[in-house]
Formats: sequence, C-alpha cells, structure tokens
Amino acid sequence: MIRSFADTATEKLFLGEELSRKESNKLGNLDRIKAFERLAILNEANEKSLLLIPALHYHKLKGTTKYSIDADSRKSPWRITFHWEDSEMQNVELVRIEDTH
Repeated sequence: MIRSFADTATEKLFLGEELSRKESNKLGNLDRIKAFERLAILNEANEKSLLLIPALHYHKLKGTTKYSIDADSRKSPWRITFHWEDSEMQNVELVRIEDTH
C-alpha cells in the first residue's frame, strides 16, 4: 500500500485529480493512463506480487534503498520509484531517467 508521495504531481495522478500546467509540463510525454494503472497496482501490491509481474521490471536501484518499476513501458524513460517501510511504500514518485551519454 502507498503511504506517501514524494511529489504532488504523482499524488494527483494517482488520485485522478487535475494537474496544474506546471505539473503537466513536468510529466511531458508520459502515458498518464498507463502510469495511473501502475500506481494502482503498486497500491495493492506487496514485494512478492511485484516480482511476479515481469512487465513492471521491478528492481532495486543500485547504491540506494529505493526500488523502481517502469511507469508506462520498458522503452519509456519514466520510472516510478519508492522505498519500502513496514511493508508499505513511501515517497512514491514519477521520475524521468535522463540519458547521460
């Protein structure tokens, strides 16, 4: 279950609320319907169930205590990051992964 969000845009997307222009611009080309679906899956999931859904590409981020799933597709630069605390997700956030090459 999602206990907290790291930013208001992610929380609004999850709650189905209207995004401000600034929040909408921040999310750019993200498939919001797919991201909403993924957030809903996270809200109902535990770690074992996330491992059983290969399309999410659930994994721990190296060098951190955070975990990640794809926000809309494997080819998209968007990820949903979070960390576990007492079997609940904290600081859930949509993050755009930038190509640094």
